[in-house]
Amino acid sequence: MALALQVVSSHLLGALEIEQALSVQEGLVKLPHAASEAETLKRPNCPRLFLLDGCSMNLPLGPLSGRLRANSPGSKFLALLPPDRSCENEMMLLFHWGIDGFVTLHKRWRRRNFQKRPSLLRGRLWVPSEVLLAFVKQMKTVLDRQLLAGQTLTAREGQVLQLLFRHLTNKEIAHQLNISERTARFHVSNVLSKLGLENRRSLVGGALVN
Repeated sequence: MALALQVVSSHLLGALEIEQALSVQEGLVKLPHAASEAETLKRPNCPRLFLLDGCSMNLPLGPLSGRLRANSPGSKFLALLPPDRSCENEMMLLFHWGIDGFVTLHKRWRRRNFQKRPSLLRGRLWVPSEVLLAFVKQMKTVLDRQLLAGQTLTAREGQVLQLLFRHLTNKEIAHQLNISERTARFHVSNVLSKLGLENRRSLVGGALVN
């Protein structure tokens, strides 16, 4: 099922411009833009494609996306970033928080950044290749350092590990992989055990400092 779009922006004109850039997408359902986090939370259990306006919002986008996802599991997130916050490190931090795509604000941002909007709206990642590559390298580094001798991860555990790296809860992992929450908990427990970690916070914290 296609996700409805909701722009989260504290700047009305900016929100309208973003919506206009996406208006040519056929079949796109657009919800009224939200000017604050509180407005988005009024629709619990309503998965959406959130477009977070990092140029106007004063809240850290990563933790914000975590709270919105907890309120509406299954949601996807696109961040609109100003040029001075569009470096690889900034995107990596946001990607770890579960942001699924990035748009950099510049003079031609509407034409350049929304050429691939159909795939974005189907829930696929829309992240620069260098960020994805850095993420994979980071995961490999943690595995090389943490995976206990004689242990290997199954294909499913590898998928779970990627989602753990991105701050997803067991419920969100279950939704993403189309498995039960009980099964997700089982896989998470196995992954952490094989890495010799007591909890997921140790995994994510270690990844961000490596």
